[in-house]
Amino acid sequence: MLDSSRTVTTPLTLVVSASTGDAALDAEFRYDPCDPLAVTLAIGTQCDEPVVWVFARDLLSCGIAGPIGEGDIAIEPADRDVRITLATDCLATMLAPRDRVVEFLVETFTRVPSGAEFDGVDIDAEIASLLS
Repeated sequence: MLDSSRTVTTPLTLVVSASTGDAALDAEFRYDPCDPLAVTLAIGTQCDEPVVWVFARDLLSCGIAGPIGEGDIAIEPADRDVRITLATDCLATMLAPRDRVVEFLVETFTRVPSGAEFDGVDIDAEIASLLS
């Protein structure tokens, strides 16, 4: 397995636009090399129970350059920001600073390069553990 001590955490402030004005939310992106294909977005990190979304690292990466995503998560560039839209019972659209998102992604790809996500993973052992 990959070394989880290489976890990447990037704090940021998301800006949410509402009819009453913009609101800032403490949030952070997290990347754990033990789950190499996924990133986590924790929203409301100052709360007892932040809202946590887990989605593909490639989705976030592609969303830097152009719109991507359907359904629950959509990501697209927006000037100097990245617009992240999350859909549940309602839509929540937030802006994250593009430079912070890029910095986060560079760090994740430094930890686990694209194409190397399964290096060091014993697929047979993982399957055996699921079947036992």
